[in-house]
Amino acid sequence: MDSKDVKMHLLCDYTSSSKSQTIYKLLWEYVQSRKFENFKCLLEQNLDREPPAIDVNHIYSKESNKTWLDVAIEKDFPEFVQFLLNKGANVNRVNKTLNRGPIHLATERACKTGKFEVLDILLKERTINPNLEAAQRTALHFAVKEQNLECARRLLEKGASPNILNTQGVTALHLAAMQKDSDMVNLIMTQSKHILKLEYEDYNEQTTRELLKKNFPNIQLPPPVEKQGANVQDLKSYLNNHDEVNFLKCLEEVEEDEVNKQAENLIELAIKNNLPNTVAALLKKTDRVKPNLEKAASLAIQKGSPDILRQLLETVKSRNIKSRNVENSLLMDDGKLLRPDLNVEKLLMDACIELSTPTRKDCGTAEERLNCFKMIVKEDVDLRCKDSKDGKKNTPLHHAASADCREAMTQLLEKGSYIGDMNAFNIPAIADIPVSILSKYFDDCIQAKREKANEYTIEFNYKCLMPKNPEFYMERQNKNVIFSDESIREMDVFRYIAGNNNLKQLLTHPLLSSFLYLKWHRIRHIVYLNFVFYLIVYVLLNAYILRTTYVRGNNTETNSIEIEGEAKELSVHVLRIFTGIALGLLALREFLQLLSSPSDYLWSSENWIEMTLVIFAFITINDGNVQIVAMTILLSAWELVIQMGKHPRMSTSIEMFKTVSFNFMHFFFFYAFLILAFALAFFTIFKDGENFPDPGRSLFKTIIMLTGEFEAGDIPFNTHPIFSHLIFVLFVFLIAIVLFNLLNGLAVSDTAEILHKAELVGLISRIKVLAYFENIACGKMYTWKFNPLTFLVEKVLLFPSYLRSGKLTVQPQDGLEISRRLHYKAQPDTSSETLSEKVMPTFKIDPSVIKQAKDILSKRRQETDNEKLFNKMNKLEERFDVIETVLVSMKETIDNNVNVARDN
Repeated sequence: MDSKDVKMHLLCDYTSSSKSQTIYKLLWEYVQSRKFENFKCLLEQNLDREPPAIDVNHIYSKESNKTWLDVAIEKDFPEFVQFLLNKGANVNRVNKTLNRGPIHLATERACKTGKFEVLDILLKERTINPNLEAAQRTALHFAVKEQNLECARRLLEKGASPNILNTQGVTALHLAAMQKDSDMVNLIMTQSKHILKLEYEDYNEQTTRELLKKNFPNIQLPPPVEKQGANVQDLKSYLNNHDEVNFLKCLEEVEEDEVNKQAENLIELAIKNNLPNTVAALLKKTDRVKPNLEKAASLAIQKGSPDILRQLLETVKSRNIKSRNVENSLLMDDGKLLRPDLNVEKLLMDACIELSTPTRKDCGTAEERLNCFKMIVKEDVDLRCKDSKDGKKNTPLHHAASADCREAMTQLLEKGSYIGDMNAFNIPAIADIPVSILSKYFDDCIQAKREKANEYTIEFNYKCLMPKNPEFYMERQNKNVIFSDESIREMDVFRYIAGNNNLKQLLTHPLLSSFLYLKWHRIRHIVYLNFVFYLIVYVLLNAYILRTTYVRGNNTETNSIEIEGEAKELSVHVLRIFTGIALGLLALREFLQLLSSPSDYLWSSENWIEMTLVIFAFITINDGNVQIVAMTILLSAWELVIQMGKHPRMSTSIEMFKTVSFNFMHFFFFYAFLILAFALAFFTIFKDGENFPDPGRSLFKTIIMLTGEFEAGDIPFNTHPIFSHLIFVLFVFLIAIVLFNLLNGLAVSDTAEILHKAELVGLISRIKVLAYFENIACGKMYTWKFNPLTFLVEKVLLFPSYLRSGKLTVQPQDGLEISRRLHYKAQPDTSSETLSEKVMPTFKIDPSVIKQAKDILSKRRQETDNEKLFNKMNKLEERFDVIETVLVSMKETIDNNVNVARDN
């Protein structure tokens, strides 16, 4: 494709502003693969518009924070670098993630490869700052560290200063002296365009002059420079040496413009050295230019400095109050005053990461870190935005749970954290949270509210169960939205809880069980309809099998009445048509499920049974053999049992059957070799008889004997009378008596355990059914414009349309007394003016849920009454202590007066 063809392609396909993300992605691919002509053509095409469709300084990803210029420099593509500079790329932009600017990247690249073309292009740029600092390091620091004389010479010719201090209080010349690089020292002293300042002290309290004399005794040094007024480098030197007194004096002498230019670096350096008074002075000094304090706040959190963090937050708030309308500021939530200057969600993530990080020598204590967390979490934090996750998709709740910080976990839950957020390892936030904290929080999510006299309502708050992005349900036809089923699925967290032995008992909590009841109530008609449909398939299929078997049997016996035979054939033909239609609909249902969620569908054993049944059934109605027909009957009956087990009333019984069957097979497997040994022993001893003629029939006969059908009279014991009787008695004792009774005892034990946990077993079974329907509804077809499963989506998801605010009010009759009829209503979303309160239809709700909720509320009231009583007792105790103190004082006074009177 030549240049003209590329341009035509771009005109046709990339002219819409809605495709800007596609353009950025394509440009990124071109610069990565060094397709310069394609990159140039596409970039010019979009920059020449009014307004330009793209930004030449576009950051491709937040993780790397790289621009095209950064990538071009790293990959050493000089033609890209020159072109981007001509188009206005920012040559002085510092990549906060890499802690490097373009000149730093180019210097590093040149030092490693020995190619200076890219560096020369940058240094020829008129607007470049050769003293650009990134993490308080200049490009000259990089060149000196790598001991590259050619890079250092080019930078010095452009005006790079050797007097700039890095984070360790070391200049480039000082670094060269530390490395004992005489050539680099001579180059800097002879080529520098700046007056050399040799009086700065490093972290060892050694000046550059002293170090040069020590390492190079014969070197000729310039005389000390007379004091010409303080500068920013002096301020950095004082900060590096923790000299707060001289810093504050020097700060008054330095020109305000110089301080403002280096405001962010100075504040960050003061925070690193934990100098709160210095931070306060710098904030006051630089208030006019309003430096960006986000990195400084993050650094204060990392250092565990709550006092400094408080200063930064208050500075941002006061700054925003001044810049906004006073009346609006007074009405505004105090937490919102930090935006947009600070990314509060990122700061909260930093605070939670520090909670889970082991205590370090240069950082604050655990209590100070917790105080930093408390300051951030009380602000207007959105725990459901993208910035509330780190690179491994951990949320603040993940880190708080990992740190086992109960106070942090509680506050994050109260703030509205979603407990089902999965990280990159598919571990939810709830995994490491203690059951006691979750149970206490779930209790707090159930509140009693008085609406009228003698009328109460119970409010269930389900916000902790609301996925992060339920609004995607409302926008699924928007092509610009990237779909992730994790953002809307509500049952993932329940599946994890059900599979975790430590957490599954929480399912019986009224908050979770009521939520499951709501979802079941929404889809119960679909479950019933699905069961009725399969029941029709089952009846038609088995009726057809029985009818064809009956007709074939009669045809083989007699052919005397032809008219009756034709009638029978006609009935078979009609049954085949209806059965075929029913099977076709069943196959269509399975195909839609497979298409919607292939992985979940193929992972389910129930679906494999259904697929096998469909195949065998089609073979059956097309005159399949007897074996296929028999398997079809068994599979259809087993599938009917599975469908019946989806109803809550049947789930416990079906679960008992499955559990006992599985445990039987699991237990029986370990003794299968013993049974096989007896079968081979019987074959060896009785091979001349009719019951054990070969190993296969011997094994079959032995398995039959397990049930008690010994038929000992037919066994030829006379061949080996003593030994054969001994083996047979041993078999009866070990297998028929001991093993079989063990299996029966195991079945009774399993049944008793399941009945004891009937409620929990029923809830887990309900979770499986709800999760299955949700997987189908929220699969790949979810984003289709014409989704055949739209009706299922609207039924199976509670958020956001059904429970938009995440709250539900249950209003029992007669106050909080349990009645047979209860109605509930969804709480209105107060943030939406158009949404009115939605009253749900009345239905029978599980009375046990309301009873458990009442018990929680009653217990809370009792605890509140006890707290009031204890408070009163404490106050009385304090008063008694005061009275006792007064009485003792009076007694001492009286005794003193008596003693004085006696002396007189």
